[in-house]
Amino acid sequence: MIPSPTLPWFELARFRRSRLTRAAVVAVMLVPLFYGAMYVWANLDPTGRLDHVRAAVVNHDQMVEVTGTDGAAQPVAVGRQLAGNLVSNDADDNYDWVLTDAKDAQRGLADGDYKAVLTIPENLSAAATSTSGDPTAAVQGQLDLQTNDAVNYINGTIAKTILQAAKGALNAQVTETYLDNVYLSFSDIKTSLSDAADGASDLADGADRLSSGASDLADGATTLADGAGALADGAGTLADGNRQLADGATELDSGAKKLSRGLSQLESSTSTLPRDTRRLADGSRQVADGTAQVDRTVQAFTQSILDATGTADADIDRLATTLRTLADQCRADGAPAGVDCGAIEDAAARAGDLKTFVRDVRGQATSAGQQTRQLADGAAQVADGNAELARNVPALVGAIGQASDGADRLTDGTSQLREGAVAAAAGAGRLVGGADQLADGSRKLADGGDQLVDGADQLSAGGLKLSNGLNDGSDEVPDYSTSERDQLAKTAATPIEDAADRVNPVENYGAALAPYFVSLALWVGAMAIYLLLRPLSARAIASTTGSVRVALAGYAPGLALSVVQVVLLLVVLQGVLGVQPADEPLLVGIALATGAVFTAINQMFVALFGGAGRFAALVFVSLQLTSAGGTYPIETAPPFFNVLHDLLPMTYTVHGLRAALAGGSDGVVRDFLVLGLFTALALGVTVIAARRRQTVTVARLHPTLQV
Repeated sequence: MIPSPTLPWFELARFRRSRLTRAAVVAVMLVPLFYGAMYVWANLDPTGRLDHVRAAVVNHDQMVEVTGTDGAAQPVAVGRQLAGNLVSNDADDNYDWVLTDAKDAQRGLADGDYKAVLTIPENLSAAATSTSGDPTAAVQGQLDLQTNDAVNYINGTIAKTILQAAKGALNAQVTETYLDNVYLSFSDIKTSLSDAADGASDLADGADRLSSGASDLADGATTLADGAGALADGAGTLADGNRQLADGATELDSGAKKLSRGLSQLESSTSTLPRDTRRLADGSRQVADGTAQVDRTVQAFTQSILDATGTADADIDRLATTLRTLADQCRADGAPAGVDCGAIEDAAARAGDLKTFVRDVRGQATSAGQQTRQLADGAAQVADGNAELARNVPALVGAIGQASDGADRLTDGTSQLREGAVAAAAGAGRLVGGADQLADGSRKLADGGDQLVDGADQLSAGGLKLSNGLNDGSDEVPDYSTSERDQLAKTAATPIEDAADRVNPVENYGAALAPYFVSLALWVGAMAIYLLLRPLSARAIASTTGSVRVALAGYAPGLALSVVQVVLLLVVLQGVLGVQPADEPLLVGIALATGAVFTAINQMFVALFGGAGRFAALVFVSLQLTSAGGTYPIETAPPFFNVLHDLLPMTYTVHGLRAALAGGSDGVVRDFLVLGLFTALALGVTVIAARRRQTVTVARLHPTLQV
């Protein structure tokens, strides 16, 4: 049975005839995958691989030295710092900078080995630090960046962006350092003014103290003059006293000689006393040891008695009880021959006397132990006292000897004292004359002290005014802490910062362009489908089937291939290239809608125009690609493309795919409606083309262009 040509799978069934036809179907399904995956892969993250692009740095900068706030010379090498920052930065969005010389850099720029060359002039450090010197000598440093548009134009823009970032960071750092020094100088000025104010205050305080001291000096000088007069009088009295002292010293000398002789005799008579006291101490120690031995023996004996009689009371009580029991049994049972029951009972009664006797023995033993212990302790104390006496007697004898020697020296001293007293009497006479001269000088000193008081008062007033003025000036100068200086320097160096916030961000450049590339790939895939398939089956046209069924019979196999194309493309994008959507169901839906509308439009072109329809599809896609806004914002394009932007379907496929990949659902419903409308319109035109094809005309019998 021959299948109906209007069935959807009828057109695909004819490709089962050979391997070549089946391979053609597979190739058509892979066309969008090839286009879309390759374009996305090639543009996946170009700015994230800039570290594979080599660039050269040529550093001619000469290091300079500047004087720091502490007065020490500090080396500054701005060029070396810039080159080091570039070369050591391993970020993916930074070039692979290589430090080299000018000759190698120019050779590499010409042959494309280096995509950019940055030349640092020799005066960069001098220029960067020129603001710290003469203002008229301040200059700006200039960096020289070279790129070769013959190698790559976009590279020049990228290199300039990288250099701007590096230069901005370097400028901010240089400015921060300069401003930090400025703010630090404020603190130094404030500190200096404060120190000067403190010094002026100290000067005023010192002047006050000087005035007070000068007044005290004048008063003291007056008092000194009075005292000098009194000193003269006292010196006369001192002379008389010294003469009396000389007489007393003579008598003291005589007594000292007698004392010396008496101490010598005492020293001789006590020379054997240390030996005798040692013997006494040894004997006392022997007596103490013997007494201690007796005490230990008595204590042991006493303890034995106490131990032996410790249970005597209980034993005697048990014995008395036993005897009474025996006496009772004796009376009850009858006394045996020769046994006196009364004697047994008397023995029991005498048990109390026995207990008293035992207690007396224990008491006497305890008393004897205490007496021997006291005797031993007393003997030990006597021995210790005699030992202490034996130890101290040598010192006493020695002290007697030292006293005898001291008495001899005292005799010498009293003789010198007598002579000195005579000399002092003569000196006191001379002191009288000196005291008179001191009185005259003290009065002159008092007059000078009064004058010094007046000058010190004036100095104090001036110092106080200077201190107040310096304090006022110090209060007007700010004093910044280290953290405040850092904050002010950073803020002043970079007063404005940006905070870029991407709404619905994508992962990389490739993901951003994926909607554009996927739309292009599915359009090329739809064109390939109708290079392989016939938009309208000839057998269906020749049949009596309606034009709607004929059009759908040509569209259905193309749509099936488009679905396979979409699935393959999305699997590779996510599973191989790592492009992850924010809304996967939306991505699948919008991609299927894209394949459906592009398949319908390409079927329409070929069904309507035949072979010329494929040329029309090329023209149509070129208009879509340039007006869809897939790369730059459409507002940057000429007005002609802005007009086409809202009129062509790829605008809505790109928008819908972007929403699925990045996030955000605004306008997605509109996208589906517009794509559905385009699909319906394209199918409607295809129905019209099918109806025309079912009508035989002369033009169709003799076509102008054979395809």
